[in-house]
Amino acid sequence: MFRKIKKIIFLAAFTALACGASAQSSGFSRYEHLITPQSQKRHIDTLCSPAMAGRAMGSAGGEKARLYIADEFRKYGVRKRGIYYEQSFLHKTNTGKNVIGEISSGERNGDYIIICAHYDHLGMIGSRFYPGANDNASGVAALLELARVFGRLKESGNGVKSNLIFIAFDGKEADMAGSRHFARNLKINPGRIKYVINIDQIATTASPPHKNREYLLVLGIDAVKPWVRERLELCNRLSGLDMDIDYTYYGSKKFYDIFYRLSDHYSFTSLGIPSLMFTCGIDADTYKTTDTPDKIDYQILTKRIRLIYRFIHSIAN
Repeated sequence: MFRKIKKIIFLAAFTALACGASAQSSGFSRYEHLITPQSQKRHIDTLCSPAMAGRAMGSAGGEKARLYIADEFRKYGVRKRGIYYEQSFLHKTNTGKNVIGEISSGERNGDYIIICAHYDHLGMIGSRFYPGANDNASGVAALLELARVFGRLKESGNGVKSNLIFIAFDGKEADMAGSRHFARNLKINPGRIKYVINIDQIATTASPPHKNREYLLVLGIDAVKPWVRERLELCNRLSGLDMDIDYTYYGSKKFYDIFYRLSDHYSFTSLGIPSLMFTCGIDADTYKTTDTPDKIDYQILTKRIRLIYRFIHSIAN
């Protein structure tokens, strides 16, 4: 009986720490309401507009997308890491530009968490326009929502202990050129990077792993410590979001291994940095002209972003 009571007390304490119920995290959920379908729609509609022409790397549309993201970072209190928000890189004969900002913790020698999503897509192929709404305007919308909430937390005096680096990568569709360049030119000791959280295609419900359309696929959980998965599941359960979280990519190790290597977090795994990918999986519109904003499920997207927010908050303290 005594052991059982001790276990209950331990779980209660762990739960409080995990999902922001402690006094230290008193401002944690106060700004969650900022994550809204309306703000996500504004980001996605803008990034998928004809003016941005599918955001191909090195294109005029890609440059407009970069300027939009940098301007949003500025509004949300995400500071430059250096003189500019951008980091240029060369891929073959083309120049790409990552957009990078930081919300510092204010703690000396603090650890880092990288939160990222690629903003480039296929652009125009001939006369065909590839808007890339789910892939990956949705991931950028999530990135910007997270930047806004964590920026407001910092402003209110309830910032997290880890430094948060927000990156919109260019060149994912060019062999992950942007994330590879960033990872190979790190200005941070890799040992100080706690996690990379990559968000890639997160806004549709066309490919549920089970019957529940309120789902989220998480890849890379086998490469982190068991408590990280426990923390995510606690945040999911205690928040009342109750997403169906799948870690197996539809139960196929072969497809899991392939898909895990196809997005920007993979540029960091060779450095031994724990990296997780959050996604809704591919569907019939992926890499097609039909990947349009009307396919986005904003209610589910909001739930997914709120869960990721709670999870990042729990591991950043």
